[in-house]
Amino acid sequence: MSQTTQRRQHWQRLRIFLLAVVSRVILLLGMALSCAIIPDFHPGDDVLQFNLRLENPNNAAGGTCFCLQGRACDKGTTARRHISMMNGNLCAGDDNTTKQHIRYDWLDQFYSFILPPITKWDAARMLTLSVDPWARYSPIPFIEQATCNDVEDDTICNATTTDEYNKALNRSEQAHAFLPLFPLIIRYTADFLINAIPHSFLPSTYEATIAFTAVIVNILAFAIAAVSLYDLTIFMSMRNDLATPKKDETSNKTTNYCDISKTTAELFCVNPAGVFFTSAYSESVFAMLTFGGHAIASRGLYYNASSKMRNTNSNRSSIRLVSYFWVLSTLLWALASYVRSNGTFSSIWWMLIGIGECCSYIYTAISAKRDDKVCIRAMTVKCATFLCCHGILALAVAAPVFYHDKRGYGFHCMESNSSVFNKPEWCTQAEDSTKFSLYAHVQRKHWNVGLLRYYELKQIPNFILAMPILLLSFGAAAWWIITSWNRHIGCAGPDCKNSITLKNVFRWAFQALSSSSDSVNNIPSVSNSSQLLLGPSCLPYYAILAGFALVGTFVAHVQISTRLICSSCPALYWFVTILITSAQNNDKDSENDTRRTRTTHLIWFYFLLYNILGIIMHVNWLPWT
Repeated sequence: MSQTTQRRQHWQRLRIFLLAVVSRVILLLGMALSCAIIPDFHPGDDVLQFNLRLENPNNAAGGTCFCLQGRACDKGTTARRHISMMNGNLCAGDDNTTKQHIRYDWLDQFYSFILPPITKWDAARMLTLSVDPWARYSPIPFIEQATCNDVEDDTICNATTTDEYNKALNRSEQAHAFLPLFPLIIRYTADFLINAIPHSFLPSTYEATIAFTAVIVNILAFAIAAVSLYDLTIFMSMRNDLATPKKDETSNKTTNYCDISKTTAELFCVNPAGVFFTSAYSESVFAMLTFGGHAIASRGLYYNASSKMRNTNSNRSSIRLVSYFWVLSTLLWALASYVRSNGTFSSIWWMLIGIGECCSYIYTAISAKRDDKVCIRAMTVKCATFLCCHGILALAVAAPVFYHDKRGYGFHCMESNSSVFNKPEWCTQAEDSTKFSLYAHVQRKHWNVGLLRYYELKQIPNFILAMPILLLSFGAAAWWIITSWNRHIGCAGPDCKNSITLKNVFRWAFQALSSSSDSVNNIPSVSNSSQLLLGPSCLPYYAILAGFALVGTFVAHVQISTRLICSSCPALYWFVTILITSAQNNDKDSENDTRRTRTTHLIWFYFLLYNILGIIMHVNWLPWT
């Protein structure tokens, strides 16, 4: 790679970073204006709302109260909880910020204008978990003591505590549906800002400071995610181009990696789930970790493949090089799984890479016509090693979700010492079954998540909302399969119908998996630079995209498919990039030019329309994706 190309990539990374930041600021201002102009819709009494306390930040003594009892900023919250002296309406006794600071009215008004729209719907839960360190714990000991201390009649006491217990248990169970890393990041970043920035420049309450921190974290995480997607696209294109036979020595120079990657990153900056990447949701941090892991892995695989082509690395050095990048990728994906449970889908990437390596090794042995017993034994051992190593990496990616389940069980079933209440019913179920998942139980109990559970007539509007992203996702997966089939089976036109046999299906699956590894031999060429994003090594990405589309269609609440896929699947943006660049590069005299141009305009219209509707609906407590 020349210095000119590297310099160009550095400048484009900077521009993409700035574009991502500017796009979040514009969207945030739009959300604030929408929240200020349009009256809020009443979401229902059962919907959790987050109180910033900006309108009335005073405590009972009349002074400015930054930190209330029981908040994460309260240093004595642990002692108060154990002796049942918690009162969330009083200032924490150790609050050093209760003293008067110089306040700027215009700054307070700015915070009151900009922060409320980012606290709606699930953002309220994220912020509550950031503020309240006890939200995930069993409520039994505290409620029993706090409610019964001043009540003489045991019957009234038990009835009151039972009602309070059920409400608090539901809240603590629901908190388990939100993994803890994102709230922890917000909490500790807020602590850093409180210690590093004069309080006059921060919001006047701890709750508002937490919300302000969430804005900063999400803007930075979104920008890093955009740059990571840019890097991932460049190295995937270059890796696929390495595996493509060149017709001449200059063909590689004409491949426009930078423009393809730039278009992909720009699409991410205006993706239709933009409002969720700006609010206090975990999508931005999750995308940063997921795309960052993929960018690092693709960089390692590209370096490995290029060194093999130049024969500059020994096999041991090659393994060491790839292992370095893979450890970093696994770490980032494991952290992503601790942000959102759908991060476990990255384990599919590891398994498909492992199976692909095994198929590639078998394909090489078959091509060399090596069928002796020694070769078969070596092949078996090597494939078993591949699958075992990649299986361990896949388990490492999914481990945080299992750990989160174990912690939730410990909070509710092991730490409860109440004499009045029994343990939750699911504790017994968890003890009797090793397959019990508290996360799945909470999703099923409180949100009715499960296979085909969302298929009701009243949910038709939500299916319509999710239809565009699902059509794009299934279309991307189908397009990759068709391209791969034509690449390996070699058919075109009506003859393809006769080529779809069971034998050819198995043959295609084997060759597709084999060519998805880091092998650079026997891979047919692609037609143009954008088609590199449909290359053989893209198989795991399109498989993950198809998996998310299936989960969104049949298992999860279908309306979350937009933000689910936009924060998890680089292949979605690659497919849209292919559609757009194909229309731009198409011959104007072609019969398909008008149709492709309309497709491009429709995609941009969809992306921008959903951003505008999100600004209007989400921030005013109206149902959105």
